[in-house]
Amino acid sequence: MQMSSENIVLSGIIVKGLGEGAYFMSMQHYQKEIRRKLGFDAYPGTLNLKVGRKQIDLLENISPIKIEGYKSGNKKFGGADCYKARIKSADGSIIVPDLTKHKKDIIEFIAPLHLKSELKLKEGDKVKVELL
Repeated sequence: MQMSSENIVLSGIIVKGLGEGAYFMSMQHYQKEIRRKLGFDAYPGTLNLKVGRKQIDLLENISPIKIEGYKSGNKKFGGADCYKARIKSADGSIIVPDLTKHKKDIIEFIAPLHLKSELKLKEGDKVKVELL
């Protein structure tokens, strides 16, 4: 059963990331895919949120926007599932990489701006992510 993404709001606490989001978000392949499929140029980094496992399960009922992986030489880079969403006034997307080192209770959010400075957020802050 497909659910509408409207009215789904996840709440989480901003946590320190692994520092890998910036690396992947600055890759040309992912930049092009995000621009083409999500309609914005992603800031090179992700905002990491610790959420409840039940909240992450809500995403399973929504059709994702698929970011394709690719190969470069003998190295394979995974794709990701994206869900358009908003934090406060900033539209962006939850991005769930196919391959991740994050624990199951962490979601990553990408946007066309540096969320922490633009929205005056810091680690430990509670935020709501509204799916669009």
